[in-house]
Amino acid sequence: MIRHPLPLIFLLAVWISALAGCDDGASETSEAGCVSDEAFFQSLSLSLLEPDCSNCHNPQGAARDTDFVLAAPGETNALQRNFAMMKEVAAFERDGVSVLLLKPTGELGHGGGPRLEAGSAGYRDLEQLIVRFREPVACDDDGGEVPLLEQAILLSPVETLRKAKLQLVGALPTPEEVALVEAEGEAGLAPLLEEYMTRDAFFDVLKRWYNDLLLTDKYRGGNRATDLLDEETYPGRYYYNNLPEDTEEGRLARRHGNNSVAREPLELVAHVVRNDRPFSEILTADYILVNPFSAPIYGVDVSFDDPLDPTEWREARLPGFPHAGLLTSPMFLNRYPTTATNRNRHRARTVFSLFLATDILAKAERPVDPTQIRDHNPTMNNSQCTVCHAAIDPIAGAFQNFDTLGRYRLTGERRDPPEGWHADMRPPGFGEAAIPPDGWSAGLAWLAEQVVADERFALSAVYAVYTGLVGRPPLINPTDRSDPRFENRLAFYNLEQAFLRRVTDVFVDEGYALKSIVPEIVASPFYRAVSSTGLDEDTAVTLEPLGTARLLTPEELDARLRATLGQPWKRRGPDNNLLLHGNEYLFFYGGIDSDDVTRRITEPNGVMANVALRMASEMGCMVTPRDFHRPTGDRILFPYVEPTYAPEDENGFPVPRVEEEIRRNIRYLHQRLLGETLRPGDAEEEATWQLFLDVWREGSTAVKNGDASRDLEGHCRPNFVFETGEGLPNQQHLNTDRNYVIRSWAAVVTYLLADWRFLYHR
Repeated sequence: MIRHPLPLIFLLAVWISALAGCDDGASETSEAGCVSDEAFFQSLSLSLLEPDCSNCHNPQGAARDTDFVLAAPGETNALQRNFAMMKEVAAFERDGVSVLLLKPTGELGHGGGPRLEAGSAGYRDLEQLIVRFREPVACDDDGGEVPLLEQAILLSPVETLRKAKLQLVGALPTPEEVALVEAEGEAGLAPLLEEYMTRDAFFDVLKRWYNDLLLTDKYRGGNRATDLLDEETYPGRYYYNNLPEDTEEGRLARRHGNNSVAREPLELVAHVVRNDRPFSEILTADYILVNPFSAPIYGVDVSFDDPLDPTEWREARLPGFPHAGLLTSPMFLNRYPTTATNRNRHRARTVFSLFLATDILAKAERPVDPTQIRDHNPTMNNSQCTVCHAAIDPIAGAFQNFDTLGRYRLTGERRDPPEGWHADMRPPGFGEAAIPPDGWSAGLAWLAEQVVADERFALSAVYAVYTGLVGRPPLINPTDRSDPRFENRLAFYNLEQAFLRRVTDVFVDEGYALKSIVPEIVASPFYRAVSSTGLDEDTAVTLEPLGTARLLTPEELDARLRATLGQPWKRRGPDNNLLLHGNEYLFFYGGIDSDDVTRRITEPNGVMANVALRMASEMGCMVTPRDFHRPTGDRILFPYVEPTYAPEDENGFPVPRVEEEIRRNIRYLHQRLLGETLRPGDAEEEATWQLFLDVWREGSTAVKNGDASRDLEGHCRPNFVFETGEGLPNQQHLNTDRNYVIRSWAAVVTYLLADWRFLYHR
């Protein structure tokens, strides 16, 4: 049987022609053996400047008051600005030797002490850089080289439509949508994507993307969320327990009260996007969202159109509370708690990670020598500590009015410390800007304005959507120049960052409209590339991480099952969803619970492969008889065949008309389940036909010989209403499969559901 190997997946794009004219700092390597000055400098930056020099020589670092201050990687034109800075500094000499060599070796006064040994690899790189400053190297552009973009095979516009609609709203394209895209090509995609992003299903997907970051779904279920609210501030936190159990209000309040509090941060994200507001409002919102079941918990009086609808959310303001969107959400503050010794630094680090696209701890990944930390208050005075604390501590101070449980504490003994913020930490603020003392009571509202004005906030939003759509976060910059693949990794990093910066520009130009990000990514080769037309080995290695084929998450696979088969992986509606329930296969298939399990498994393993095979087997068994049980016009899987359509007569002779209809239905199933259009006689059709024929021959012979039952397996009989589990009248039962046709089709469905093209994004 034919099995497509997992294709070599590709991505964007034209090899970057010149760093100087690009905002992203991409390198120029246009001819073999030639490394441009810009490319050499970027390599040096990743291996030396960023992991070492910039620890102090940054706008918040110990060397911020010197003449040598480097721009952070997330800042616009950072590489070009640093190139100019280094060139200027290198021009200063002592006895004919550049200070760029004298300072880091300690031969000239250096507050950070010796950083390099003369003759080391880093020292030799600096020497070469200085030579390049004096004698610039420019590489000729090979105008005959075929751009990478032209060597990649992309999903067609119709295939892209299918992939995007399944991912964004969990549905297959309609014939009308397919016709539109066939007629207009890529131009027809944009209006359809825009419409999808108005559907509730899209906002469910968006909330899942952001829960993977915020992890606040930890508090769903039981009283996990309401237990975190102190009774003094929220006396109504358990109000639902006092409602009569025999009323609809009581039943719904018990079901939705806690979860309405738990999901408030994610609902805020959806609320901002749904109403087409600037995405910065997720931090600057001067309100909290409530629905009919959380409003009584917070003690706010809000009017609702339907007081029993948990999906109706309204903006509310808590008296005397300085709202700052997610930053002041009780669930966010509890999910990222603090301690008396941590002093909100964990929360500050989370702000950098989630909203400023910065792993602040990565700045201090080099080993810290404890014998060298002898300063009084090293977090303020020792360069090995200030590299992180200079950035983290001011933000930590902005959280000063929120205690370990996320409660707002403004004055006196209710605060920690009671007299105000810690004198042995930097003043509350952001970067070099300090919160005015009269603004400390609303420090997070002040901080929110600073964060959203930082260009890294926009980049963080692009990163979040890119991760959700592509299935992995952007790769981090390589730093190990001894890695044989360093140049390849660097080239890939440049391609990806160049694209993400362009999307960020679009996002900002569109007024921080998050929906503007999705079409940019969907239209790109980062989302659509599937293979190459034969790249050389070096280029293939460079583009190895790129492409469309990635394993579906449990939620995405569940959505695909619903879209293609009409039901999730469970026998009856009231049963547990086997892909999404924590007591079933959720964790075995790489899912998370936002509590103990917070990282998805994205690379398949043996257990996951077995779960997928079991899903394919059970779903084939369940949905095939159920679909045949429907009237022919209502079927979604078998519109062209009947359970009586055996491929051969009793004498073993082919029945051409039946074979034609079976093959027609095979092509239909390939299109519906795998998204591939087969021509009659296609090798894939032939493989599936042969499978059907072999299973039917073996099974029907076994039934005739009494070696197999005429009846369907009990758990595969569709003798009940799926949604409720209620049994059907006896006259409507389907129990038998006398000629083994139904079970042969079940084998075909199982075969297709186990195909990588069903289990992966494509």
